[in-house]
Amino acid sequence: MKKFIPIVCFILFSNLSFGQIPIRKAGNYYEFNDLWQRDSVSVKQLMNTYKLDISKLEYVKFFEDFDLSHKLQENYSYTTYVYMLDKNTGAVSINSIPHEQKLPAPNKYVMVYCFDDFTQKKIINIKVF
Repeated sequence: MKKFIPIVCFILFSNLSFGQIPIRKAGNYYEFNDLWQRDSVSVKQLMNTYKLDISKLEYVKFFEDFDLSHKLQENYSYTTYVYMLDKNTGAVSINSIPHEQKLPAPNKYVMVYCFDDFTQKKIINIKVF
């Protein structure tokens, strides 16, 4: 019996370690202060294009305030303002995308974040709830 347990453990753990798919980081994710320090010019350009004043809105962080951010995105209408940079060509596109949900936008919250992938795009989003 004492020999049986180590053999079962070895089989179990060897199958888990050989059967896993390696997870690779796809890019960098920045919010608020980190984003302002890294790319304030792009954020300001996006805000100026749509004349956004987010100074009186409450910041919501995607991961740290996950319950609130999930609730806002699932239940409340909001607008996403998007700044997208193609790193290969240097082309910039700026868009606004309305999202209609069950409840009207409370005009109280904002999420500001960037996903900078390792291939070709940097995407900055400002979501106003």
